[in-house]
Amino acid sequence: MTDPREKRVSTPLVLAASSGMIAIGFVAVMGVQTAGRVENEEEERAQLAALVLDDRTEEAVAESYLDAWRRRAWDDAARVSVADAHDAALHKKQLDQEMDPTDRAMAREVWERLASAPLEVQFTGSEDLEGGAVALSGVAAYQFMGSPYRREVRWEVVPAEGDEQHLFRVRRMENGEVLSEIPGLLRGEE
Repeated sequence: MTDPREKRVSTPLVLAASSGMIAIGFVAVMGVQTAGRVENEEEERAQLAALVLDDRTEEAVAESYLDAWRRRAWDDAARVSVADAHDAALHKKQLDQEMDPTDRAMAREVWERLASAPLEVQFTGSEDLEGGAVALSGVAAYQFMGSPYRREVRWEVVPAEGDEQHLFRVRRMENGEVLSEIPGLLRGEE
């Protein structure tokens, strides 16, 4: 028979093992929390990236068209536009489809960054035109490549044809003066 004292585990060994188990548990809990946080951040980015088209007011459809335009969501831009604006969106879509696949893949990262940057439009003017059309002017602002980007924009908006719900379409959009510093990368600087 063996001596019962020989089966005892030393106190320092028990403390070391306990500390090790606590440390492993702490790392596991932190890993789960970090994974949850990353998942939440990805979900928030996806929500920001979601393009919402709203054509219930002149201002909403103007902002929707511009947001689709800057994201290169040409089908969405075409959906809320007519005349020149509609043709311009379809033309841009065709140009993208003709783009070299490698160039398109490289540009996709920029498009995705734009998609996650919230667009804010401050409307500064409105003028009634013939046939129920309205000319809107404003300043569009969002983050581009980590820098604030602001630009004047002008839209012509018309009532949607044959619509009883009073929806609107963008007939023309003109980008105006850039009001912020253009990043050096875009000016060709290295």
